[in-house]
Amino acid sequence: MLTASFEYKGIKFEGISEGGIRTSIICPSLDFMFDFGYINPDKIHIGKILLTHAHLDHSCGIPYYVSQRSLRKLPVPKIYVPKALEPKLSQILKLYSEIEEFDYECELYGLNFGDRVDLKPGYFFKPLESFHRVPSQGYTVYETKRKLKKEFASLHSDEIRKSKENGIDPTEEISVPLVSFSGDSKIEYVLANEDVRKSKILFMECTYYCEKRDVSRAREWGHTHFDEIVEHASSFENEAIVLIHPSKRYSYRELNDLLRKKVPTILKDRISLFLPPKS
Repeated sequence: MLTASFEYKGIKFEGISEGGIRTSIICPSLDFMFDFGYINPDKIHIGKILLTHAHLDHSCGIPYYVSQRSLRKLPVPKIYVPKALEPKLSQILKLYSEIEEFDYECELYGLNFGDRVDLKPGYFFKPLESFHRVPSQGYTVYETKRKLKKEFASLHSDEIRKSKENGIDPTEEISVPLVSFSGDSKIEYVLANEDVRKSKILFMECTYYCEKRDVSRAREWGHTHFDEIVEHASSFENEAIVLIHPSKRYSYRELNDLLRKKVPTILKDRISLFLPPKS
């Protein structure tokens, strides 16, 4: 199976996203994947899943993932899900474990909007409310750094050192939204969340691109239409916008043609499609 890839300033992503078929996008350097809607045995080593919602094109690979990691005696994976989904997914995994007569090992976390979860030193993520037909959430990953507090900026290094010796931390954490992932959602996910609009990288669901399905139909099913992105083009402050989840009504050639014809100038150098090579 051909997969897509995207790299921006040294941060690499790989995977595939096809509306109604499968979506899973992996960030190897941070050891996590957004959703797991298709089965790829080569990616079982990735230790965390950030699940947006339970539609099968985004979640059907999870029992296989947990089973394979248990079978291979890999470290227990962490799976983060919308709070409302946790008990049901826990039951599903329990039933699969019984069917296989094999113990599944995983840590399943139901998150509330805004909960902070550490990924690795210097990075954390938060789930943010999205707007789909079922319980759902997007995710924003933040990069953190330590910065000297304003009140210490004018002090000599010796004074700063003495403050440290006296147990006073002269620095504070600053966080920058690095990458956001919408999952399936109406455009309100972007419009309602400043950190999403300001993320350096935005993976955004855009299922429909033309009159094959108009804006009202897209919104009825909890999706985003490209015409809405055009309408709100000035709202996007992202350095890179990667469109995912296109309907299979479009060929890859059609998608490229529609993007080229309809994209506004303000987005032209920042927006791209997450498609396999030579598409």
